[in-house]
Amino acid sequence: MQDEMSVFLVEGVLFRVHRYFLQRDSDVFRTMFVCPPTEEGPEGRTDERPIVLPEVTAVEFETLLKFFYNSMYSKPLESVEEWVALLSISTRYGMDRVRERALEEIDSMPPVDPIRRIVLAKKHDVAEWLVPAYAALCRRVEPLNVLEAVEIGLETTVLVATAREKVRERDIINIIAGHPSSEELDDPFVLGVIDEVFGLHVDA
Repeated sequence: MQDEMSVFLVEGVLFRVHRYFLQRDSDVFRTMFVCPPTEEGPEGRTDERPIVLPEVTAVEFETLLKFFYNSMYSKPLESVEEWVALLSISTRYGMDRVRERALEEIDSMPPVDPIRRIVLAKKHDVAEWLVPAYAALCRRVEPLNVLEAVEIGLETTVLVATAREKVRERDIINIIAGHPSSEELDDPFVLGVIDEVFGLHVDA
């Protein structure tokens, strides 16, 4: 049993974890566990020589363990923040099954703010989140503020502003002509603008 346990160091916190779930769901962890020991001896067997997981937060690792150990329940995690943390670590360590579950749960919850959805989509390679997020910003009354622009970056800010202007021009023309504009995010015109401006090849 001792050989089946590994000690990890994450943000200065030690975790003693059974290897089963990690090696079952991740090629990265499987490879990690079969790596030959260094001159100082094998890593992960003692608190003095733990396996260090860089660029992972203690919250993300705790969430992953909570997901694994409570997987017998229909919903082992509750908040969208926990599912986002799970999405982050599962993406980084190639846990495709876990990643898909995280995406499903996030999509089933009330929509995440479009700015944050864009940031998450780009960080975790979730392309399907981009179009509805861009559409929501195009239909939103308020323009992007400075903090939002900082979050999504200069290039995306300029593209969003360009797309918003095109949508607003269409709306003004419709108002003048006495034709109400659709407020739906899947409005073919809005999707067409997103396709044109962002080059995402949207199916309208």
